[in-house]
Amino acid sequence: MKLRFEPVHNLCAGATDDGTVPGLVLLVAAGGNVIFHEAFGARQLVPRKLPVFIDTLYDVASITKAVVTSVLAMRAVGEGKLALESPVVELLPEFEGADRAHVTIRHLLSHSSGLPAHRPFWRAAADAPSERRAISLLAAREPLEYEPGTRAVYSDLGFIVLGWLLERATGERLDVLAHHQITAPLGLGSTTFMSLSDPDDRARLLGDRSIAATQMCPERHRVLIGEVDDLNAMAMGGVAGHAGLFSTAADLSEIAGALCRAWRGDAGAAALVQRDVLRTFWSPSGVENSTWRLGWDGPAAANSQAGTRFSRAGVGHLGFTGCSLWIDPAADTWIVLLSNRVHPAIPNDDRFKRFRPALHDAIVDALA
Repeated sequence: MKLRFEPVHNLCAGATDDGTVPGLVLLVAAGGNVIFHEAFGARQLVPRKLPVFIDTLYDVASITKAVVTSVLAMRAVGEGKLALESPVVELLPEFEGADRAHVTIRHLLSHSSGLPAHRPFWRAAADAPSERRAISLLAAREPLEYEPGTRAVYSDLGFIVLGWLLERATGERLDVLAHHQITAPLGLGSTTFMSLSDPDDRARLLGDRSIAATQMCPERHRVLIGEVDDLNAMAMGGVAGHAGLFSTAADLSEIAGALCRAWRGDAGAAALVQRDVLRTFWSPSGVENSTWRLGWDGPAAANSQAGTRFSRAGVGHLGFTGCSLWIDPAADTWIVLLSNRVHPAIPNDDRFKRFRPALHDAIVDALA
């Protein structure tokens, strides 16, 4: 097996050597077992160079949407607290307006709500008594850009609203929900939101961990280490439905494995997610010309970051910082790639965009 993965190893080493990424951690599981787990390069280049380890903690950015917000929504649906076809405004009255009365939870999950992709709400909310509430409210009241359900536009705003809705439905903040319902049941010791509202708690979480740096933030004027890269999530105290999670490759692997067990309906797997609910969430959304499932994506027929050979029935998600997770539940196979491509600055070339699908193709070749 080691010999078969030599091209994979060489691709990763080459990407860190030539500066495509400062560093990365790659984990591959097949048949439910981890068969490759290695670290390459540096977790930090500025102000000093530090090495990556296999347990280095990464800001996984929008993977938060899949492994936290979507999974919490699955659990709420399974428990009868949410229904996919329920209008959002029934659970979140702040989501008011004649143009959005028929926007459902399914629309939010499938990125077909009509909400735009992004807005720099952190600027408008800077002087609010509660930036977290202010940003949630701005997202809930943002004018729609198209008729809900007619197309899919990947939207941070939709998941900010969804995170708020989950908190309203359960009475607990998103990070507390994630701990109680996902990380604690799975025994995950490293997956967490880095709350910026409690410095002592954040210091305890950081401890002496190995953490991958992200960008030299032009707004915060510092290299970000253990502080969420996304500015709206930053203004929300580091806890949001669209971003904010930090994790390791091993912990994301545990989540992927638990979801695969649930997909099969293995005994005990329902403690995380019910089989039929998970299969509904992982089925194509039905939105025309969209690869989106509910909170998860599927590989596009062409030009997918999952490569050309990964199962088109698989599911996954990308993170802006350079992270990705792809799962083929039928084969009990998953690929976790954690990197900090945005360190020390967001690149202005497409080397990483070319590297990631090539890496996935090499992994599928090694598994063949």
